[in-house]
Amino acid sequence: MNFKQKMKEFAGKNVLLLQGPIGPFFSKLAKKLKQNDTRVFKLNFNGGDKFFYPFNAHKYKGELKNFKTFFKNFCKEHKIDYIITYNDCRPLHSIAIRAAKSLKIGVYIFEEGYLRPNFITFEKNGVNANSQLPRDKNFYLDLEIPVSAANKKFEGAFECMAFFAFWYWLFAFLLAPFYNNRLHHRSLSPLELIPWIRAFYRKFWYKLSEKKTNEELKKLKGKYFVAVLQVFNDTQILKHYKGRSVEHFIIQTLSSFALNTRDKHCLVFKHHPMDRGYTHYGALIDRLCRQYKLEGRVFYIHDAHLPSLLNDALGCVVVNSTVGLSALYHNCPLKVCGKAFYDIEGLSYQKPLDIFWKEAHAFKPNYKLYTNFRSYLIQNNQINGNFYKNSFLDL
Repeated sequence: MNFKQKMKEFAGKNVLLLQGPIGPFFSKLAKKLKQNDTRVFKLNFNGGDKFFYPFNAHKYKGELKNFKTFFKNFCKEHKIDYIITYNDCRPLHSIAIRAAKSLKIGVYIFEEGYLRPNFITFEKNGVNANSQLPRDKNFYLDLEIPVSAANKKFEGAFECMAFFAFWYWLFAFLLAPFYNNRLHHRSLSPLELIPWIRAFYRKFWYKLSEKKTNEELKKLKGKYFVAVLQVFNDTQILKHYKGRSVEHFIIQTLSSFALNTRDKHCLVFKHHPMDRGYTHYGALIDRLCRQYKLEGRVFYIHDAHLPSLLNDALGCVVVNSTVGLSALYHNCPLKVCGKAFYDIEGLSYQKPLDIFWKEAHAFKPNYKLYTNFRSYLIQNNQINGNFYKNSFLDL
């Protein structure tokens, strides 16, 4: 997507920014929009928002139940034409998006990239499972679209994000008396620092302790399936998966694997790196392995090179993680258990999970469908860049 071209849509309009990604991204976005003759408004909801967008912003510190009325009145008073948010499932944003649509106000949403790690998403009306992307395989197969070469790499984004997160949480705590921190989708307590510290030392511990497991997996090439775990409070789990939890996905996947696979096949659960300090599912997986007599056939890993895992796997099972798109990139058979915009016939396996284990070896994603689908994403809602370091907004 050419974001510079896209910004022309906002020229001469009134645009309201809600919460953005952690850091100064929305502040930079506002500057770019203003240079494009756009009148920009901003709503802050806590001290972290204030720290990264300190000037010319309004604040809301009321209760969640009253936000819809406040939002509608604000939009009417300031004649808002568009709202821009980050993520469409946060409680505040979900309310704002529904209210904006009822007022015929345009809605655009930023999100982490569908094609990671070098892209971010900017899409109209909804993202992820709420995306309005066509779900018909023939739409993509009929496209005459060039393969996009845009894939500039960006290093150090995670370290930048962690740095911004520290300051965000610090000022959310310091300015708590002036805001209603209960509005935030995650806890803004200083105790949130504990999981981050835990994640830091666990990262090094897992790198050492799982070295033997990673070596063993190399010997099992073509004999294992990968099940990808998401962050425990990921809105894609909470809103777009019937099980509503990572634990349910583990139980669903492991029980199906136990009843429908041969003894020579193994299952690898891959923990999400951003969840390293918050959760550990080892006890649950061990209990299920004993229950189904799967000892020696199930692995639970935190530190592994995901592309290599996918390259060597018989298949990949996800709820709706964007790792699903990485699996397609590596031509790995994919089964989606939740709602996902890429769960399309020809890309992902469409029969039940119980059958997937038996037929994955004979299923491959349609190459033309995938390349057209990927190019369509890049052309329509993917921006080559990141939110945290060397942002495309700095150019």
